Amino acid sequence: MDLNLKGRNAVVTGASRGIGRAIALALAAEGVNLGLFGRDTGLCEKLAGELRAKFPGIKAVVVPLDLEKGTVAVKPAVEAAAKALGGIDILVNCAGGAYRGRLNEIPDESWERYFAVKPLGLIRMTREALPYLKQSPQARIINISGTRGREPGGVSVMSGPINLGTLSITKALANEFGPHGITVNAICPGSTDTGRWTELVEITAREKKLSIEAATKHLVADVPMGRVVVPEDIANLAVYLASKQAGMITGTAINVDGGRTRGIP
Repeated sequence: MDLNLKGRNAVVTGASRGIGRAIALALAAEGVNLGLFGRDTGLCEKLAGELRAKFPGIKAVVVPLDLEKGTVAVKPAVEAAAKALGGIDILVNCAGGAYRGRLNEIPDESWERYFAVKPLGLIRMTREALPYLKQSPQARIINISGTRGREPGGVSVMSGPINLGTLSITKALANEFGPHGITVNAICPGSTDTGRWTELVEITAREKKLSIEAATKHLVADVPMGRVVVPEDIANLAVYLASKQAGMITGTAINVDGGRTRGIP
């Protein structure tokens, strides 16, 4: 199936590892040029080299960016990526997460730090990329949110408002940008096999006095599909949402959690 992605230009925040890295690889496999945004420039450079070696002919440029530094850092970073790639067709806002813990365990500084990256960093990235997206014949914005935006959890109190804010912004921007032909969607991963999954397993083992193996089985038992999500599961959906075929999908949020979320999406 021709997804009409070859030669398109995408920027991916949080590209150095985990879900962002998987999305960059999946887009590159479709012939998409990549602007790799991240704080760890070493990992981004390593990924850029891997992309060029595996997919000859694509552009892969590294753009150092710490979203906590605000618009003063975001604006020149987006401009540099657009210049190096020759425009922006796809924006993937993947950077950010949430501090794990209960209310009394999270200091104000952590709330401020994580909100600065997502959703505020997402807003800044979108604002600066918008002029370039408006020039694209197939413009896409894909925001990586999380299922806790729909089903808050007691041990991850921060995840709820951060991800709910991301979902609300996604819907609002889809309404605003639709007349320009720009689709805006969110992907909501469940617990995904990245460094954060390891952290969750360790917290569960400690709180329930289980071994790491038993804690892993305990968490996976709550997933109807019987396994933890892997970054490639999210990347596959991101590629589809970036495609020509997804042109009438906008303003929605899709769970990729193996059925773990109990509510109706």
